[in-house]
Amino acid sequence: MPTTAAGKAADGWLARGSTALAALLAATMPLIAIGMVVDLPQRVGLLVFPEQVAGLMLGGSAAVVYWRYSARKQGLAAVVDLVLGAAGCALGIWMFMRFQILSEQAIQYPLEALAIGIALVALCLEALRRVAGMSLVWIFAGMLAYALFGDYIPGALKGRPQPIDDLFRFLGTDSTATLGQSLQVASFVVVPFIVFGALLVMAGGGQFFTYLAMFVAGHGHGNAAKISVVASALFGTISGSSVSNVMSTGVVTIPLMKRSGMKPKVAAAIEACASTGGQIMPPVMGAAAFLMAEFLRVPYSVVLISAIVPGLLYYLSIYVQIDFLARREKLGILEQKTDSEGVSLWRAGVAVLISFGVLLGGIFTFNWQAEQGAVYAGIALIAFLAVMGTGPTRLTPRRMLNTLISSGDGMCDVILVCAVSGMIIGLLTTTGLGFALSMAMLAWGKANFLLLLVITALAAMILGLGLPTTGVYLLLASLAAPPLVELGVNQMAAHMFVFYYGMLSMITPPIALTAFAAASLAGANQEETAWEAFRFGWISYILPFLFIYQPALLMQGGWGEIGFAVASALVATPLVTAGLLGHGLGPVGWAGRIIAIVVGLACLIPQEVLMGAMLLDVAALAIGMVLMIWHWLRYRQTRFN
Repeated sequence: MPTTAAGKAADGWLARGSTALAALLAATMPLIAIGMVVDLPQRVGLLVFPEQVAGLMLGGSAAVVYWRYSARKQGLAAVVDLVLGAAGCALGIWMFMRFQILSEQAIQYPLEALAIGIALVALCLEALRRVAGMSLVWIFAGMLAYALFGDYIPGALKGRPQPIDDLFRFLGTDSTATLGQSLQVASFVVVPFIVFGALLVMAGGGQFFTYLAMFVAGHGHGNAAKISVVASALFGTISGSSVSNVMSTGVVTIPLMKRSGMKPKVAAAIEACASTGGQIMPPVMGAAAFLMAEFLRVPYSVVLISAIVPGLLYYLSIYVQIDFLARREKLGILEQKTDSEGVSLWRAGVAVLISFGVLLGGIFTFNWQAEQGAVYAGIALIAFLAVMGTGPTRLTPRRMLNTLISSGDGMCDVILVCAVSGMIIGLLTTTGLGFALSMAMLAWGKANFLLLLVITALAAMILGLGLPTTGVYLLLASLAAPPLVELGVNQMAAHMFVFYYGMLSMITPPIALTAFAAASLAGANQEETAWEAFRFGWISYILPFLFIYQPALLMQGGWGEIGFAVASALVATPLVTAGLLGHGLGPVGWAGRIIAIVVGLACLIPQEVLMGAMLLDVAALAIGMVLMIWHWLRYRQTRFN
C-alpha cells in the first residue's frame, strides 16, 4: 500500500493505464478474428497461417488478463502484472512474425524455439490459473511429469522419457499442440459468436426473450418458474454460457419465483438448471459444440440438428417438473408487468428475427461456415440498429466500442482454456499416453460396455468439478470418445455423451458453478441449491445413455426410428416426473407412482439392452399414452365438477 501522496498518484496512473491498455487490446482482438473469418489477409494479397493469428490472439488474451489484474493492484504487484501483460503481448507478436520459419526449421533455431515454448507455457498457465483456477494447470503438470518420467510407470502405461527442452519446443511451435485445432476454433469460430451474442444483447435481445417468455408461460400454475425456463432457453440460444445466462435472466426470474411462494433454494435451482441448458440449446450452444464439429469433421449445422431434440427434452423435463410441483405445493399465479426498461420490444424482436434468419439461413441454405454466419448476422444486426435503434439500443461509437471490449474480455477465458487443453492433448499424443489409455478403455469396454460408459460419465463429471465444459470436452473427446466409436457407438452419440456429462458438472454437487451463481442471486445456501439443481436436472443424467443406445434422439437414422424414439421420450418424461413427485395434474398414489415410473422407464429401454425390447417399448408407449389420457380426463372431471 502506498504511504505517500506521490505513491497513491502513481498507483492511480498505473491502474488507469493498465485498464486503458486492456480495453484497447480487448476491443482489437475480436476485429482480428473477424478479419480472418472474412479472409481479409488473402484479399489484400498476404499469406498468413491460422497458427500465426492464433498465437497472436493467445498472447493478447494473456496480456488482457494480466493488465486487468494490474489495474486492481498497487505498488510492485501492479508493476509485475503490467510487465507480464507486456510480455504476453510481445510473445503474441513474436509468434506471429516467426511461426512460418520456426514451424519448419525449429531445429536450426533451437534456443529461440525453446524460449518461445518456455514463455508460452509460463505465461498461459499463470493467466489461466487466475481466470479458471488450478485444475487444468495440475492436469498439465501431471502430463508434463509423465512425459519426463513415464519410464518409471509399470505396465501398459509405461512411457519413454523425453528431453525437457524438446517438449517445450514442441509446445511452442508445433501445430498439433498449443497452436492446434482447439485454439484455432476458439479464436476464429467461438469469438465471432461471442461478438454476435453481445450485439444481440445490445439490441435488446435479452429483454425481448424475457418478455416473450412471460407471454408464453405467464399464466397457470408456477408461471414465474416457467418464465425462468422459457427465458433461459431462449437466451441460451445466443449466450451458450450457463453462468452468464443466470446473471442475465436470473436477476428477473429468481425474484419473480420467490414472490410466487417458492423457497429461495428451489428458485435458484430452477434457474441454474434452466441456464445450464443454454450450452446445449441451438443455434449457438457453447464453445464445445464448435469444437465437436471440428473433431467430427462435419458442418456445424449437423451438430446443431443433432442437439435439437435433446435440448427440447431437457427443457421439457424441467417445465413439467415445475408444473407438477406448483400444483402439488399449490403455488399461486403471479401477475406480470412488462416494463421494458426503455427497450422497444417490437424492435428487439425484429432484430432477433433478422439476425437469426441470416445466421440459420446462411448455414442451412448457403452452406456457410458457422463463423461466417455469425459475422454476417452481426453485420445485419449492426445495419438494423444503425437505422432503427432508439434509446438504449441506438448504435453509437461508444456502445459499439463497449460491445467489442466486453466481447474481447469474454473470449480470453475460452482462448486460454483451449490453449492449455491443446498443450495437454499435444503431450498425450507425443508421449503415446493417449493411445495407451484409449486401448485400455477399449479393453474395459469389450469386457463390460456399460461399466465403460459409467466410468466415462464419472470421469467427465469429476473433471468438470474444476474445469469449464470446453476443457472437459476437449480432453474426453481425445481420450474417451475414440474407444466408444471403436466399440461400435455412433460417432455423434459418443461425442454428445462426453459433451453432456462435461456440462452436467455445472449443476452437480459439490462444485456446481451455475447453481452457486444462482444461489448468490437468491440469497440461498449454495450446497442446498446444488442438490436441488441435481434433482431438477434428473433427465440430463439419463439422456446421454439414451444417445448411446438410441442415436435416433440425435436425428441419426430413419424418420420412423427418429419419430418413435422422440415419442417414447415425450411420453416417458411426464410419467417418470409424476411418479417421482407423487403429483401430476393431480395427486398420484403410491400404486400410480410405481406404475408411472415403471412404464416411463420401459419406454426408454433400448433394443440392445434387452431381448424383445422393441415389443416392450411399443407396449409401454401405448400404455403410457393411455395413462396420460386417463389422468388428464380425471383431472378435467375433478376440475369442472
